[in-house]
Amino acid sequence: MAHNAAAAADHGQGIRTSSKCVVDGATHDFVVINYPLLDGMCIRNCVISSAFRVGGYDWSIMFYPDGAEVAGYASVYLSYLSEAKGGVRTSFTLTMLDDQGNVHATRQLPGRLHRALKNGTGTDITLLVGGKEFSAHKFMLAAQSPVFEAQLFGSMAKKDMRWIKVVDMEPAIFEMLLHYVYTDSLPPCGQDNYDTATMQHLLVAADRYGLDRLKVMCEKRLWENINASSVMSTLALATHHYCDQLKEACLEFMSSSQEVMDAVVVTDGFQHLMATCPMLDLMRNTGEKVTI
Repeated sequence: MAHNAAAAADHGQGIRTSSKCVVDGATHDFVVINYPLLDGMCIRNCVISSAFRVGGYDWSIMFYPDGAEVAGYASVYLSYLSEAKGGVRTSFTLTMLDDQGNVHATRQLPGRLHRALKNGTGTDITLLVGGKEFSAHKFMLAAQSPVFEAQLFGSMAKKDMRWIKVVDMEPAIFEMLLHYVYTDSLPPCGQDNYDTATMQHLLVAADRYGLDRLKVMCEKRLWENINASSVMSTLALATHHYCDQLKEACLEFMSSSQEVMDAVVVTDGFQHLMATCPMLDLMRNTGEKVTI
């Protein structure tokens, strides 16, 4: 039996949203009223729909006008609100309308592009990575990465180039990078999150190829998983690759308590980094955050 519910929320400054849910059709309309007032909300700030229930679980839609991870890229997320053991799998489509009611729908284009990558349809370049070959499309690589664009179509590019050798990178990391190039997302990792070492290597690869959004996604994963055993290697990585927010998070974690600092200073990473940054010894003795 269908159940229709409508709700409205006031987010201040005259910004209002309304929500309508049609359970039997598993659809939810999220209307952002006075949209121009959202201009300048800044990155990582969002408006949220009222909660709605589908399939026995509660959900909401989160809209980031100025981007959730990279400034200038509006982002929309389906947020799972319920608690359930073992997780929940769902399939959904987001459809965007302008103020005239014209439809701008997501048709899973990334899924079709990824299938073309997997099937090898129309591929015109081979990438050699650690003894493994990856087939890809020049236009996709160039569209996403300024480094690939220069290699493939720049003034120094060879005519009719058929292969590129990628050095100093593991095939598994490059495969993840290639997945991102075609889908704007990380590949699924099952029930477990990616380990810290994998995210660190992928961040280095993203920085190397100018994939700024992927770099920020890796930063976010590393930020969420900072602990005593990984903080020093993550700090060194953040410093070397100019990830200022990640570096700040590492320093905040280290100075959060004496107990944390005591656990950090016995790690090999701390001893190694202290040799190149004596200010860390001051942080260990005083507990004050230092600038690196």
